[in-house]
Amino acid sequence: MKVSVSIISLIYIIVLKQCEALLYRDKVKPSNLTSLYNSRQSRIFFNLFGINNILGGGSSPISDSASDDDDDDDREEARNCTCDCGISNHENRIVGGRPTGINHYPWIARLVYDGHFHCGASLISESYVLTAAHCVRKLKRSKMRVILGDHDQSTTTDVPAKMRAVAAIIRHRSFDTDTYNHDIALLKLRKPVEFTKNIRPICLPSGADPGGKTGVVVGWGRVSEGGNLPNIVQEVEVPILTLSQCRAMKYRASRITTYMLCAGRGSMDSCQGDSGGPLLVHNGDKYEIVGIVSWGVGCGRPGYPGVYTRVSRYLNWLRINLEDNCLCS
Repeated sequence: MKVSVSIISLIYIIVLKQCEALLYRDKVKPSNLTSLYNSRQSRIFFNLFGINNILGGGSSPISDSASDDDDDDDREEARNCTCDCGISNHENRIVGGRPTGINHYPWIARLVYDGHFHCGASLISESYVLTAAHCVRKLKRSKMRVILGDHDQSTTTDVPAKMRAVAAIIRHRSFDTDTYNHDIALLKLRKPVEFTKNIRPICLPSGADPGGKTGVVVGWGRVSEGGNLPNIVQEVEVPILTLSQCRAMKYRASRITTYMLCAGRGSMDSCQGDSGGPLLVHNGDKYEIVGIVSWGVGCGRPGYPGVYTRVSRYLNWLRINLEDNCLCS
């Protein structure tokens, strides 16, 4: 009788342990971010003979947490909060590829890889920056740093910049390395930043088509094709084209999808090194990010305006992937 009771007790313990294992198995969060490869990229130049001759290979998702716009997702979406976004410092000025005032755009960020400038980005909440998917393709998260509140990358004495390590890379899982469709990604900062006069978030777009408006591109990209990278962040005003206007340019019309927008005229254009940085428009007294520098043919070439990721097409994707992070308005 004692033997039977012992056997029953042993079976009960085994079953209980199995139940515990099933209960907690799904709570483990294995990291798939550290198996990525080294890469250095900036704004991509496509040659005149087609994109496929320059870019090859399929996309490999960096994070399973990225989702399409119409994905069902049980995660809590980002919530609004009482802070302000899109408030620039100093007066607004007419620009044409000139250096900005110190921290004129307090959301602008630099993505540094292995100690070197790599791409631009924009702060959209206390824990996330927005950039281009091609900027984070095949990068090792451990070698990435995001620098905020910076102005002149050659010195650390002009403004008190903040550096953050990257806790997670969330690249749109439909990003196409051949066409650069869905060229958008989020970087989660390992430690949130405190908003100050020099570090503040940019507003997400209201959803209205920016075609016909004048935008501002901000970044540390080259000021001319083949030129040097500047130390001081630059800004340039660019006319934003409608979709039909862009498709009527020298690009093959089918290359310009509804997830892209075009901006630029003559020498007024983004350039190599601006990748991932913002295309901004005014909405009242605030700025909104309507585009992310993505690709183009050269810099300022006639008939080839810069091509940007159309941020308004990804508002649902952003709110889902920002989880419960607070969004300023």
